[in-house]
Amino acid sequence: MPDWKQEIRRRLAGLKLEATREAEIVEELSQHLDDGYAELRASGKSEEEATRTVLAELSNSEVLARELRCVEGRLMHEPSVLGARRKNMAGDLLTDLRYGFRMLVKNPGFTFIAVMSLALGIGANTAIFSLVNATLLRQLPVASPERLLYVYDGNPGAVFSYPAYSELRDQNQAFDGLIAWGGISASLNSDEQSEGADLVTGAIVTGNFFETLGVRAALGRVITPDDDQTPGAHPVTVISHGLWQSRLGGKADIIGRELVLNGQRFTVIGVVPPEFQGAQMGVNRDIYVPMMMQAVMRPPRSGYSGEMNPDLLKVRTNRWLYSIGRLKPGLTSEQAQAELTVFARQQEQANPERDRDKKFTTSPVSLGDPGERVQMIPVARLLLSIVGAVLLIACANVANLLLARASARRKEIAVRLAIGASRGRLIRQLLTESLLLAFVGGVAGLLLAWLTVDLLKASPPPPGALPVTPDFAIDLRVLLFTLGLSLLTGIIFGLAPAVRAARPDLVPALKDQFSPDQHVRRFSARNLLVVGQVALSLVLLIAAGLFLRSLKQAQTIDPGFDAQKLLTAPLNINLLRYTKPQGRDFYQRVVESVGAVSSVESASVARNLPLSGRTSVSSLLIEGRSGPDNQFRSEGGGFTTDDNSISTNTVSLDYFETMGIRLLRGRLFESQDTEDKPRVVIVNEAFERRHLGGQDAMGKRLTLGGPKGPWHEVTGVVRDSKYVTLGETPTPMAYLPLQQNHETGVTLLVRTAGDPPSVAAAVRQEVQSLEKNLPITAIRPMNELVGASLYAARMGAIVVGVFGALALLLAAVGLYGVMSFSVSRRTREFGIRVALGAQSSDVFRLVIRDGVVLVAAGIALGLSAAAMLTRFLTSFLYGIGAIDTLTFTSIPVVLIFVALAACYVPARRAMRTDPMLALRNE
Repeated sequence: MPDWKQEIRRRLAGLKLEATREAEIVEELSQHLDDGYAELRASGKSEEEATRTVLAELSNSEVLARELRCVEGRLMHEPSVLGARRKNMAGDLLTDLRYGFRMLVKNPGFTFIAVMSLALGIGANTAIFSLVNATLLRQLPVASPERLLYVYDGNPGAVFSYPAYSELRDQNQAFDGLIAWGGISASLNSDEQSEGADLVTGAIVTGNFFETLGVRAALGRVITPDDDQTPGAHPVTVISHGLWQSRLGGKADIIGRELVLNGQRFTVIGVVPPEFQGAQMGVNRDIYVPMMMQAVMRPPRSGYSGEMNPDLLKVRTNRWLYSIGRLKPGLTSEQAQAELTVFARQQEQANPERDRDKKFTTSPVSLGDPGERVQMIPVARLLLSIVGAVLLIACANVANLLLARASARRKEIAVRLAIGASRGRLIRQLLTESLLLAFVGGVAGLLLAWLTVDLLKASPPPPGALPVTPDFAIDLRVLLFTLGLSLLTGIIFGLAPAVRAARPDLVPALKDQFSPDQHVRRFSARNLLVVGQVALSLVLLIAAGLFLRSLKQAQTIDPGFDAQKLLTAPLNINLLRYTKPQGRDFYQRVVESVGAVSSVESASVARNLPLSGRTSVSSLLIEGRSGPDNQFRSEGGGFTTDDNSISTNTVSLDYFETMGIRLLRGRLFESQDTEDKPRVVIVNEAFERRHLGGQDAMGKRLTLGGPKGPWHEVTGVVRDSKYVTLGETPTPMAYLPLQQNHETGVTLLVRTAGDPPSVAAAVRQEVQSLEKNLPITAIRPMNELVGASLYAARMGAIVVGVFGALALLLAAVGLYGVMSFSVSRRTREFGIRVALGAQSSDVFRLVIRDGVVLVAAGIALGLSAAAMLTRFLTSFLYGIGAIDTLTFTSIPVVLIFVALAACYVPARRAMRTDPMLALRNE
């Protein structure tokens, strides 16, 4: 046998190694070459051929020897080596990338599974982040948004009255400008349309609105303070780019044209840029009009007593305005908050009764509207947690694949170490391969997210299902998020396998053997990763099961009314500034005209539509009762109660018959219940339970406006209904007759004999024949409204269900990979067992048992985690608890069956082990 040591020393001579290190390498490599030479000779190779082959293997490893010059400890401090190291960093990176790419191409099966696992995890996170970005992170397209603060008179969500806003605007020392705006809906007619009116949304704004925000017109000019000095003096409007292009044809002569808004002509003075949709993200505005046009655009409405509310520009108790302030240069938000606190104390001292406990709250505009954030943040947190768990499962899957591949590359890595490469250099190479894999997975995930976003755009949520209208888009922030997530993912799943792979036992690795401590262990790193995958997938599956069970329960909830064959259409006569007699006459004619349609059984109108998300709440005082429940306190000029409150709805005749709400006692409203007769009211069962301790409400008298308000006698009790959401606990409700309590904004309710959509055209025609300038939009069946109220539950079930199924698939793939790797490592063991008399079925059961042990450990861990985490889902669930027995018992059973299926193929392969072949290979 040739002497390899001299040749090895010759090749190591230029590296200037220490004698001990050189002797170690020579001994290890010579042993490796001896073994290789002996194997070649045993296979029939001649002495010359065997020598040539072994030397070629040694020559090929010289490529690795160059790395030693940059990592050898003794040379690290030499200036020439340091300069060469810095000079070659870019070259080393390119070399690593090229080598990593070749390795991925060389193993297409491994690459495909790893890339698809990462694509699913990264794609899911990118898609959900695009939703979070659209609803919570996207900035207003205004000048220096970081200097803007939302300002609230009270807690976030409360808004200003116009007098309160005016005082703060004129006296504060914190802002260069303070704006206010209120939302409006308007009836729109243009010169090109004569058949009817459109309903548009907009904002009524103060004159400094655009100036303070730093928004300029794309065409014409914006509203200025000069347009907002005298009430009713400047009927001008600025329109959105979308309205200009769609409704008005995008004509260049739009500036100076007139539009009819709520029956009055307004001159178009400008068009805002297309990116500006208003001062609140996700709430699109079509038109902007000066605040001083309030009497036209937001006229006074009737209250429950039928009296018209005073002018909104003069009443302090009517809080309807949002406000934003631009900080003065050099001031911080904390300083502004402090100044506003001082201002509030001054106001309280000047008017102790009116401004008692007055306070101001600020919030950076860059964080989004606090009222919307309160609703969206829990949803965003839930979705990000779910997709984060999916990504962790994908990372565990790829980490397992890398550990398996590192085991297959033991000999290659050992040769590199033996020839002098440092472990740090090997870790860098392996980590580069992982990052390259993550980058490819990130690109694939981005494409998957793009497709998902397109699907979301094609299937927008129904009106009212979400507090904002999300504008899904893959913008720069989403791209940077995907890039950062890909890099982080590459480090997470690549670092541990790289460190582990760079520390082999050299002598057994060079011989392509396993050391005693490298045999399969029950709780190895790969097995622990599978246990974690199973646990995470079980948590997601349980969450999915809870959402599915919740959706099923929600669909069986009785709303308390009959939504079948019921059609709804909003009637906002407030837009046309009807007087009270005109409004009452119009309602009566609409109900009579629509009720006369052949396919209509009954018709009615109501102020608030059930499950529309809107409700009216009033203070309650019951005659003859005393104590804290009936103690009123004054706040801002109005009356509220500490504990006693009641929801109210104003309805016309035949409302209960049309809605299918059953009368329990007493009588319904009648035509003689007019304004000149004693006031009456109908209550529900929840009113009796909460406010009367279960006593009969018939004949009781109550008031909804304080001790001096008009008294109403209870003439009927009806069954409970759902008013805001399907999942709510029945709340007290008082129904008031429209004849005694006029309303300027109601919803038409139509009970049809056939399919409601088939009657919609006839209903629209009847209403517009009575008033062509009243826009009739959003006419839809009541079933759609009930469905919209279930949108969050349905989407939760779909999204969590899809991600749960994805997690289950990834966990099954991970378990299959571990079991396949275990079988391949235990071939000799299985061969010995069979040779000693074990049956194939014994080997099959052994492999299955090992898989079941891993799954059982994961299920135990997952159940414990689910019991702790699912309690955060309580607010999203209908009719079931966070610890649902059926869900917590059925999901583990499903997971066990899937796990058995994943273990079946490796177990079948193990039971077919040929003992002769297994022992001969060893």
